[in-house]
Amino acid sequence: MKKFFSLLIVFVVTATVFTVAHAMDYQLEQVVVISRHNLRYSLKAGDDRGLLTLRGGEMETLMGQYFAARLVEQGLFPKNAQPSVGEVRFYANSYQRTIATAKYFSAGAFPIANIPIEYHRALGQKDRVFLSPADPALEKLLASETDWKKLLTGLSKEIATVERLSGEKLNPADFYKMKLGSEAAEWKAQDSAKTLNLAADAILMDYYDGKVSYSEAEMRDVAKISSLFINSNFDRPIGAKVFAAPMLAVISDELNTTGRKFSFLCGHDSNLSNVLTALGVEEYTLPGTIEWRIPIASKIVIKKFRGSDGNEYARLSLVYPATAQIVNREMITLDNPPMNVPLKLRGLQTVDADAIYKLSDVLQRISDAQIIDGRRAA
Repeated sequence: MKKFFSLLIVFVVTATVFTVAHAMDYQLEQVVVISRHNLRYSLKAGDDRGLLTLRGGEMETLMGQYFAARLVEQGLFPKNAQPSVGEVRFYANSYQRTIATAKYFSAGAFPIANIPIEYHRALGQKDRVFLSPADPALEKLLASETDWKKLLTGLSKEIATVERLSGEKLNPADFYKMKLGSEAAEWKAQDSAKTLNLAADAILMDYYDGKVSYSEAEMRDVAKISSLFINSNFDRPIGAKVFAAPMLAVISDELNTTGRKFSFLCGHDSNLSNVLTALGVEEYTLPGTIEWRIPIASKIVIKKFRGSDGNEYARLSLVYPATAQIVNREMITLDNPPMNVPLKLRGLQTVDADAIYKLSDVLQRISDAQIIDGRRAA
């Protein structure tokens, strides 16, 4: 009988702890968004190369409207909010496609507020927060992180698809000529590898823009080649830390800025892939998209909450429009939302089943991710 009551007490205590842990109420206090720009013209489109398209602007406005509806629903802003000075920040790399993406998102989210878009360089010049300066001393170290031969061997089907659809041919020897950019720390394909990558990019952008029609299987192959060199960042943890450090410093500052409610940092797929790798995000799968790891218009969303226990918490997710929403020009609403994939950080303890972390643990992970060989990179 004594043993029975001991077990009963253990059961009751365990059940109570479980109930408390999962009955926590969370009040949203802040959102930080790290966004990839929306649809652009292909990098082969002459004078328009790389510019945000009309459909890209339209889709980003819809994304902004959706986020606004969610923020209103969660009590962070009222409808038709006109935020006070310092409550919101929109900061973009100094390219047309990133500035315009931020502008369209702000128009959807805060249509009567006329939010200024902050950028720090002349139009078309790289901002070091988004594209870190190249360091030739690191090239050998970074090159040693990636097994290009293994990568090439595993892509024969995808390469064949792009060759067939584009008429371009890859010389395998060119695959090993990857170079670190002279102005920014990003890998540059050379010769036929560059040509094939650009061909894949053009097919993908035309597909999204409704100019070509191929099967989903074909487009998955095309998307993998289009984003190959960016997505290979996921296999380079040292490089990811080097490239992501300036952005991580900004993210940390935003999460620690008193009075800030919403931040929108608009850059490129490389920013998201480097941040995710540097933070040690667990492998994830992406429903509803033909793309591999960072779909067009993706957003890393970091939400900061105040728990009913008075402590601060955070949740991370990857939000992106589904391929069908882009191609079919669907409305993005609370009834037809974008994809939302929770992100989990390796080795970090959650406080409940919804992948919520202590904010202090997330901030520490962001800080640790900026340490390279015992030195702070940012």
